[in-house]
Amino acid sequence: MKNKDVLLDAIGDIDEKLIPDFTVKKKKLSILKRTALGGACAAAVIACMIILPKMNQNGSNTEPYVNKQPISDGGAKLEKEKIKSNIQFGDMGFESLMAYDISELDTPNPGKSVLTISSLPVYRNLAYNNLGIAVYLSEKQMKEIAKNTASTLDIDVNDTKVTYVKDFVQDGASDKLLNSVVSVDAECSNKTAITVYGDGQIKVSFKKQSVPSGYNFSYDNTSKEEAQKVLDYLSDKYADLLCYENAVCYSAADRTYSGDELRSYYIYNKSKNVVQDILNFNLSYSKFAPDDNGSLMCIWLNNPLCASKYAGDYPIITEQEATELLLSGNYYSTVPNDYIRNGSISKEDIAKTEIVYRNNREEYYQPYYKYYVELDPSVIDMADEAEGLKNYGIFYVPAIEHEYLADYTSTNNSPNRKNYN
Repeated sequence: MKNKDVLLDAIGDIDEKLIPDFTVKKKKLSILKRTALGGACAAAVIACMIILPKMNQNGSNTEPYVNKQPISDGGAKLEKEKIKSNIQFGDMGFESLMAYDISELDTPNPGKSVLTISSLPVYRNLAYNNLGIAVYLSEKQMKEIAKNTASTLDIDVNDTKVTYVKDFVQDGASDKLLNSVVSVDAECSNKTAITVYGDGQIKVSFKKQSVPSGYNFSYDNTSKEEAQKVLDYLSDKYADLLCYENAVCYSAADRTYSGDELRSYYIYNKSKNVVQDILNFNLSYSKFAPDDNGSLMCIWLNNPLCASKYAGDYPIITEQEATELLLSGNYYSTVPNDYIRNGSISKEDIAKTEIVYRNNREEYYQPYYKYYVELDPSVIDMADEAEGLKNYGIFYVPAIEHEYLADYTSTNNSPNRKNYN
């Protein structure tokens, strides 16, 4: 499989959106804070993000993320809006990861170590709509983001192309939505292209951006150690673009039915606050993609909180409560029942649990318990050379206390609580 095909497959399922507020070009680049601030609408500060970089000429670097939680209500049982927990899945089969052992799927997700936390923040996705097309930012804002992104790479924007919803949707939407900007494509010097999407996602594409000899950068022929080495190099090379104070580089590798690895490359900013780290890891991160020749093909920059509104800190259920719901069949998943051992999940099948935030164009950014469940090997057609390979199906249980969920009731016969296959 070509690397471009692998990337396109991944794009259908990954969570990718970000709006870094870059400064104008200067010797030492400065980036303003770029996440939701205490209790306020993150989008309300976008205008400042776009204007203030031109004013911030003192040469000092400011932190790229707010290293503390938004103003917290402590998860107290106050009047909070009820939120929807419904998950949006793609159309690319069921969600699972293959490995010879669950340890191969280990990542530095800080959600692994905070399963006893009592509350977590929830954000409303302001780029959400019934078409599933993320739009929110204005054309002017997106062009400014493209320009400032280019400045961190020491290149210039030569030309831009604007794509609107109406360019590929003719009906089924309001005039306002049809005239919304989906993306701005910026053609830049040095054969680089920058695409800014309506929710703030940024993609930087390179015509040919070779990595030095001695680095092995590929999807299917790079070890974990080699991946770490090339990520350390890329983190340093693109430090001005990322502007992470404490960059954490890691790779993740799924396997094919033949046992071959397909590796992905990530960097996120580690803060001094565990909740912020969970948000950074799951939502505000960068992804690097190689081409077929081992060069850097593109960088995805993600932070959907730039186009969201802080809804509050919500009390969450315990891991034990979530596991009981999982075992009783109350979960979100695309895994067919036929792939589950004996048709229902047992406690022995659970290989790993962690807290995550999903970003697949749902209406809310909220925490879920994510379960890796070992599936029945007898229904999976593995290649002969992949003997011993295991398939871990992915299952989600909403972490928010269910009295705050508008579509997740307390009765076991609610269809909204059942799996999605």
